[in-house]
Amino acid sequence: MKKAAVLVLSLILSAAFSLPAQNCLPLGKNRAFNSGEKLSFSLMFKWGAVNTEVGQAELSIDSTSFNGKSAYHSALHVKSMPFFDVFFKMREHFQGWMSLDDIRPLKFIRDTHEGNYDATNLYYYDWDRMIINADVNFNRKGPQTLRIPLKECVYDIGSILYYARCMDTSRLKVGGKYPMSFAIDDSVFDVMLTYRGKEEVKARKLGKVRCMRFSCTVVSGAMFTGEEEFVLWISDDGNRLPVGFMAPLRVGAVRGWLKDYNNLKYPFSSLLK
Repeated sequence: MKKAAVLVLSLILSAAFSLPAQNCLPLGKNRAFNSGEKLSFSLMFKWGAVNTEVGQAELSIDSTSFNGKSAYHSALHVKSMPFFDVFFKMREHFQGWMSLDDIRPLKFIRDTHEGNYDATNLYYYDWDRMIINADVNFNRKGPQTLRIPLKECVYDIGSILYYARCMDTSRLKVGGKYPMSFAIDDSVFDVMLTYRGKEEVKARKLGKVRCMRFSCTVVSGAMFTGEEEFVLWISDDGNRLPVGFMAPLRVGAVRGWLKDYNNLKYPFSSLLK
């Protein structure tokens, strides 16, 4: 996984509040979102004096059915701005189906176009046999049909975005390290995040927001150095909204900020007037 957007999107909402090793932190008593919730983000590129919006992202969740049972369906769409397409055209589409009771992933679809790089994933989760039945095509390797080993606490971009928001945050400790795993392409990746404590941040479109701050070391790749920290801010209220993130690139940095929201479950009480 060597493209910037894949790792960024995986971590936007994966402020992992999980226990070390193989133990998964249980979900909290309350869900942090409503069916019908929609979030919009602006993606910024900063390099020296340059600080401009280069893309937008839309995230939504609705109720649906899967194999005859009630389920959630999430959708995440990302696109670069028309002027930036000349330099690096990006179109990302992710969909995830999750169980209502424990937000366990059931199905996942990825359709990625980044510059001259294309990738598609289709996952079906078999929790009885602990495998992911996957059809993948990425990095010019050609189509592959795989059986990816599955373990507890593995999620994809479609499910981790919501599971993390509903976890029990009462166990967080400043400086504590919390692992989370997610599947993409033909592999499962582990990310260790550190809880840095509470902080007020100034979101580009919203103003000051009271947040919880997390960080992790970004995996080295085509655009990341692998030496600096990815930073993520989550709203310190019942919604656990992804307010902002910052990821260092080999040249400059990419930042994302929540700019609009609809149908939140709780009042956005961490937004300071």
